Amino acid sequence: MDLRSVRGTHDIYGDEILKFNKISKVVSTNAKISGFKELTTPIFEFSRLFEKPLGEQSDVVLKEMYSFEDRNKENLTLRPEYTTPMIRAAITNSMLNELPLKLFGIGPMFRRERPQKGRYRQFNQINFEILGSEDYLADVELIFVANEILKKLLPNNIVILNLNNLGSKKNLLDYRRSLTEFFKDKKNKLSKESIDKIEKNPLRILDSKNEIDIEISKNAPSIQDYVSDELKGHHKKIKDSLNLLGIKFIENSSLVRGLDYYCSTVFEFKTDNLGSQDTILGGGRYDGLVSILGGPDIPGIGWAAGVERISLLMQNNTNDVAKVHIAVTDREFTNHLLKLMQYLNFNKISYYWNYKFNLKKSLSKANSNNISNVIIIGENEFNNDFFTLKHLKSGEQFELKIDKVKNYIDDKSW
Repeated sequence: MDLRSVRGTHDIYGDEILKFNKISKVVSTNAKISGFKELTTPIFEFSRLFEKPLGEQSDVVLKEMYSFEDRNKENLTLRPEYTTPMIRAAITNSMLNELPLKLFGIGPMFRRERPQKGRYRQFNQINFEILGSEDYLADVELIFVANEILKKLLPNNIVILNLNNLGSKKNLLDYRRSLTEFFKDKKNKLSKESIDKIEKNPLRILDSKNEIDIEISKNAPSIQDYVSDELKGHHKKIKDSLNLLGIKFIENSSLVRGLDYYCSTVFEFKTDNLGSQDTILGGGRYDGLVSILGGPDIPGIGWAAGVERISLLMQNNTNDVAKVHIAVTDREFTNHLLKLMQYLNFNKISYYWNYKFNLKKSLSKANSNNISNVIIIGENEFNNDFFTLKHLKSGEQFELKIDKVKNYIDDKSW
């Protein structure tokens, strides 16, 4: 039997699961502080939910979605992204009666992409969404929350905010026509992938990684020539606010994002430490998406971050060791052991026990696990109803009644 994991998937354990847990905790804490409510949706939806919003000619829809037909002949898709399912849930569960609505979620997504460092076919994603506000401060708050999360998770990494303004849907439509005409004249020089995008979505050529495409794109029309004065003012207020908050950014005119529903503000946090997979968080405005999905015509903005990519940049967690190792010398002292385990659980003191009734092996195991505190249960301890707490680094040990154990374990002086 072939027991390998499926290509493009991976098991999460050891240091990586510790990082994932930390990411989840930091995200949830910051979401709560900023007033975002958690939402979890099913991992599969009707395929039609994704087809029009993501762009029927987009790579995600044409090449990357995991879709299947169930027994009832319904076309279903494992969710390739989180924004549309969250909006769908907000509509079907009548969450849009009171606006603005601030949501966040964490969960697995599925795309049949070429696996590489930081990119999997099943990957975990964080999403933050604000529905029902066109105020520039909604844009600012989302970027601020993203920046705060990344600062806490990646204090030693240089992550740069890239910012662009795509204008309104009408501005974008006019700009796409101009780009199509521009790239048609350069068709013979473009990469094959970019040639395919001239008619489907010429904006995607602007963020091509091909060097020839990049050189050609330098002379392409600028989106800023098509953006309305109103949205230029909106963008300026965002930049002024980011400067006030001390959030550094660069303006990146080639930043367009990969999905068709984006307009106006778009942004990405990038790093130089992950090669071609340099974007760890990105998002923008998607005004009109809610109405496309059958809801009211309200604005929206959101961002998504890849958990695996953030994890790659995080340092390994060396502090996640049990506070106490339990050493029991004989099975007959099991009742004393159970009493101690109950006490440690109640007081939220992490412990490790290796099911060995051998003091020497237990002390050796505590050393190898880098656990300083060992609670010993032997005949003397059992007969006199106390516990011996031994600190391996200092060599000190104390005979304690159970209600005193916590105070000594929490004592940082030794």
